[in-house]
Amino acid sequence: MTQQYSHVKFLKGYGFSISVKDSKIILKNCYDPFSEPKIEEWFVKDMPYDRIVLQGKGYISTESLSLLSENNRTVVLLDNRGKQVTFCHGIRDSLTATKYRIAQYDTFRDKTKRDYLVQQILKAKLQSQIRFLKSTNNPKILQNINKLEKSGISEAVSSRYYFDNYTKLIDVRFGFKKRNSVRIEKKNATDVINALLNYGYAVLAGQISSYINGVGLDAYYGFMHKNHTSFQSLVYDVMEPFRWLVDYSVWKLSDAKSRNRISKKQYAYTRDGIVVLEYDLIRKFLELLERTFQKERKYAYRHGAFTKDGLKSVQEITVAKILIQNLADFCNGKIDEFKI
Repeated sequence: MTQQYSHVKFLKGYGFSISVKDSKIILKNCYDPFSEPKIEEWFVKDMPYDRIVLQGKGYISTESLSLLSENNRTVVLLDNRGKQVTFCHGIRDSLTATKYRIAQYDTFRDKTKRDYLVQQILKAKLQSQIRFLKSTNNPKILQNINKLEKSGISEAVSSRYYFDNYTKLIDVRFGFKKRNSVRIEKKNATDVINALLNYGYAVLAGQISSYINGVGLDAYYGFMHKNHTSFQSLVYDVMEPFRWLVDYSVWKLSDAKSRNRISKKQYAYTRDGIVVLEYDLIRKFLELLERTFQKERKYAYRHGAFTKDGLKSVQEITVAKILIQNLADFCNGKIDEFKI
């Protein structure tokens, strides 16, 4: 996949930078300390990346942040272990956004509506997990899928069944026995699969956050995840039905049939047993994740190309954008049902 078709750019190492010169965004990548840095120059409207992921020690100017945000480009910052630190993108500031947020807060205070939204999100998450597991055509998975289908929409139960099955997809050589705790303070991965899942979820969160702010909702005010300081709970609410996109990409990268399969040379361990991913593996993973985001599916939506059965064809990640607009319309009373 050539960079000109990639929608995500990864800058890593010591000395990377993002700056502005002559109205152009200057991207400086220093992932290899023994080679000359790679530099790209773009007029921001022509830049083929809608997301820039940063990891390491570098510099980004306030001028470039402003220019990127004004043009709806998202910047995601990760720490040296792949944990998401923060992300930055433009914020919609308008009367429509204000109305949406007031309606969002009113909906949260209405327990009946709040519970309904939570049930719909969990139902969609469960359906997406079942659909993904079935698509693998793995005999070990198919014979156990009934447990997941009958688990209802209890998040704790369905998540346990889901990852019990997901571990069966992953080669034992990668040491993936279970999903690390999803608590914010405990996301340091001790195996390469969990490390990649963390990376992927961070990128997905950045994309979802940009959609939420683009519509005008409050990303810090969710319906399912607990609201607290510095945690964009609505982002993680909306992410739930789309986490499978990351899970799928990690599985494909670990698959023995993949020509880009994970190599032991592409990751290492710290003294504490924490996995550190090499640049080449992250690059391959982000490219695969982007292709997964852009995969098309049938969807009953007014935009997109018609399929033979009369439905439309839209990109998987576009469905998340549609969901967020539907959520805003539901809160504002424009629609009576919240469908995913």
